[in-house]
Amino acid sequence: MNGRMHAALALVFVVFMALPGMAGAQGPSKSECAKAGLKSCVALSAFVVSLRTAVNAGDKDAVAALFSYPIEIQLKDGFEVRDKAALVKNYDTIMTKAVRDAMLTQEPFVNSRQIIQMIGDGAQIWLTVEKGRLLIGTVIIE
Repeated sequence: MNGRMHAALALVFVVFMALPGMAGAQGPSKSECAKAGLKSCVALSAFVVSLRTAVNAGDKDAVAALFSYPIEIQLKDGFEVRDKAALVKNYDTIMTKAVRDAMLTQEPFVNSRQIIQMIGDGAQIWLTVEKGRLLIGTVIIE
């Protein structure tokens, strides 16, 4: 096999591994995605794949690229992360086991306020749409 074929097979494997529990998962409807500001639910699916791939790989830069800045991290007293460099520096404080688990295992849904969320045991991740791009807008660590 050539290099492109290996790369394609590796990508398929990563996507498959990045989507635990997706079989049978429905996710938000087209109208829910539209109400949350997305043109289609495909963008949400692609975002989740990118997020899970980066988290699984422990790629701090790739994870940090998926956040909206500045972002307030709600952890006890809370603190503001002004940019990607600050998130990478505080990665272990922000990306707790509860946050990683929520990102890796919980399916996104659109709540009654039209916010896309991933909620796990001890963490909430709220997604936001900025200029048509989906990003992490809030992290709550309980």
